[in-house]
Amino acid sequence: MSGPTRYEINGERHYATDVEGKAYPSVTTILGKTASEKSKNMLRNWNVKNPGGLEAAAARGSAVHKACEDYIRGIPVEIDERYLPFWEGLSQHLDRYDHFIWSEKPLDPKWKYTTGSDGISRVWSHKYQFCGCPDFIGVRNGVMILGDFKTSNQPYCRYFPDKDNRQNFTGWSKFTKCSMQLGAYSLAIKETLDLDIDAAQIVVSTPKTNQSFILRGDELQRFQQKWLQKVRRYWEMKEEERLAKKILEDARKDLASSQVSSDESNKTDHCPATVS
Repeated sequence: MSGPTRYEINGERHYATDVEGKAYPSVTTILGKTASEKSKNMLRNWNVKNPGGLEAAAARGSAVHKACEDYIRGIPVEIDERYLPFWEGLSQHLDRYDHFIWSEKPLDPKWKYTTGSDGISRVWSHKYQFCGCPDFIGVRNGVMILGDFKTSNQPYCRYFPDKDNRQNFTGWSKFTKCSMQLGAYSLAIKETLDLDIDAAQIVVSTPKTNQSFILRGDELQRFQQKWLQKVRRYWEMKEEERLAKKILEDARKDLASSQVSSDESNKTDHCPATVS
């Protein structure tokens, strides 16, 4: 594959696939676009109240992801002391695995086709038209587990909280979003690598503690279905945008045509009479 693996189309992140010229939107792009207006407003308000917070969270997440990747690959972990509280305790979750077959990129050469010339690895679904980049896939007691690392200032929450518990509502929202993300990856992994994912794990690190959530069986399938609903809505929105753009373009053409006709009419009206 030539060209970049990851790029933007109209401000939306896309990844190239194994088919030349064929790229699909990322899982996070689809989740972001199809989020509720309430969620989008909450994020906008948070960004206003926390200038630079989004960039700081991204830097923290990248540092912890790098530490986890190095640990899995047996490379000495070096991490900025600012992020040490988020790293401490994570290794215990990784030590429970017998071995890993993916850590940001495939550990088995037979899947090297998933890595582009720029070093970015991803999985894709031609059936549902999306791409994504899993954190890790490992085997524990014969069980194939897909995992995702998350850093957060507050804990995640598996269950819908009480009405007045705003903190747990945020944690529940993050848990739900990440679970759909793992549901998406599991579908793409089956299509790209021909691997059946038995369970998924969310590993969350906060400054004070770390958490592990395991999704199995019906629960994982439920989030796969939730994800597919998001995919359908995304493509509906893209079609709505296409139609709206076409209507606007047609209206502009009609206006321009009308203006030309008006100008020609004015010229005719002002043309001096001829005498034969």
